[in-house]
Amino acid sequence: MSGPATWLRDRDGHRRVLAIAFPAILANSSAPLVGLVDTWAVGHLPGAVHLAAVGLGGVIFNYILWAFGFLRMGTTGMVAQAHGRDDADAVARVLVRSAVLALLLGLALLVFQGPILALSLQVMAPPGDVAAITAEYFDIRIWAAPAALLVYAVTGALFGQGRTVAVLVLQLALNLGNGALNLLFVVVLDMGVPGVAWGTLLAQWGSVVVGLWLLTSNPGLGRLARALFERATWTLDRFRSLVALNGFIFIRTILLMTALAMIMRESAGFDDVGMAASHVVNQYMMLVALGLDGFAHAAEALAGAAWGERSRQAFRRWVWLAGLWAVVASLAYAALFWLFGDAITATLTNLETVRTLVARIMPMVIALPIVAVACFHFDGVFIGATAGAAMMATMAVAFAIYLAVLGPMTAAWGLVGLWGAVLVFMAARGLAQAAWYPRLLARLD
Repeated sequence: MSGPATWLRDRDGHRRVLAIAFPAILANSSAPLVGLVDTWAVGHLPGAVHLAAVGLGGVIFNYILWAFGFLRMGTTGMVAQAHGRDDADAVARVLVRSAVLALLLGLALLVFQGPILALSLQVMAPPGDVAAITAEYFDIRIWAAPAALLVYAVTGALFGQGRTVAVLVLQLALNLGNGALNLLFVVVLDMGVPGVAWGTLLAQWGSVVVGLWLLTSNPGLGRLARALFERATWTLDRFRSLVALNGFIFIRTILLMTALAMIMRESAGFDDVGMAASHVVNQYMMLVALGLDGFAHAAEALAGAAWGERSRQAFRRWVWLAGLWAVVASLAYAALFWLFGDAITATLTNLETVRTLVARIMPMVIALPIVAVACFHFDGVFIGATAGAAMMATMAVAFAIYLAVLGPMTAAWGLVGLWGAVLVFMAARGLAQAAWYPRLLARLD
C-alpha cells in the first residue's frame, strides 16, 4: 500500500501540485499591483484627502466583498468533487447555482447601498472632506458588486477544475485592465477619485465576460444554458446544501475578518511608530499568505477531486503532497526573512525608529510561515472536502483562544506581544484542523 515514502518519489504528483500552485500564486500576486497603481495615480492629486478617500473606500469594499468569499470557496469544493467524478453536467449545475446566488447577493448590496455607506462612514468616522469624496467613490463602485461576486463564482469553478492558468488569465484581465483604466481616467482624463471607481466598475464587468469565455471549454456555455433551466439544478436539497455550506464558510470568514481587524485596532493603541511598524509586518503576513494560498488551491482541486471519487488513498496522497510543498514554501519564507528581513524593511521605510521596532518583531515574522502553514494547508483540504461546518468549528476554537491571549500578551510585551498573539491564533487554527482531520478522513471509509 502506498504511503508518504512512495509519494515522496511521485514525480507526476509533484508536477501536478506545482502546475496548480505556481499560476495560483501569480494570480494572487497580481491584485496588490493594482493598489500600487491606484496609489500612484491618486497620489499626484493635490492634497492627501483624495488618497485617504480611495484608501477608505477600498477598506469598505474589501470588507463587504470579502465577507462573500464563501462564493469562491464553496463553489471550488463542489466543482472539484464533480470534476473528480468526471461529471461536467454537475459542474454546470453547481456553477449556475453559485452564479444565481452571487447575482441575488449583488442585487441586495445595490438595494441596501445607502444604509451600507451610512453605517460604514459612521463606524470609520473619517473627516468630513474625506467622507464626501469616499461617498462619491462608493456610489459609483457599488454597481460593480454583482460582477465582483460573479467573478468569485467563476474563479471557484476554475479552481475546482484545477485550471489555475485560466484563473491567472482572469485575474490579469481584471487587475491589469483595472490599473490601465485607472491611469486613463485619473491621469489622462483628470477625473480624480471618481475615475478610480469607474475604472474598477468597468474592469469588474469586463472580467465577467472574460470568465464566461474561459468557461466555454468546460463546462461550456451550452451546458450552462441547459443547466439554468434543468429541474435538477434547482432541487431544494441541492440548493439547501449550497446555502448551508456557504453559511458555515461565511461565519468562519467573519471570525477571520474580525481577528485580522483586531490587529489594526490594537495597533491603533500605540503611537505612530508602532502603527507604522505593525503596518509593515502586516504586509509581510500578506506576502506569506499569497504563497501558501497557492498550495492550498492545489489541495482544494486535487484532494477535492479525490473526495468526489470517494478515493481515500488518492485523497491522502494529495493532502500529503500539497502539504509537503506548502512546508517547503514556509521554510523558504522563513529563510528569506531570517536572511534579508531587515534589508527588506529598509527598502520600505527610511524611518530609523520604524526599522528598529520592526527588527524587534522580526523573530515573529520569521516564525509566522512555519507556524501558519498548517492552517493554510488544511483550509484547502477542508474546502476540497466541502467540510464547511468543520471550518467554522475549528475557526471558532482558534478565535476563542485568540481573544483570551490577545489582551494579556499585548499588555505584557507591547507590539511584540500583539504579533505573538497572532502566531498563537494561527497555531490554534492549524492544530484544531489537524485534530479534526481524522474525522474528515473517516468519512471516506
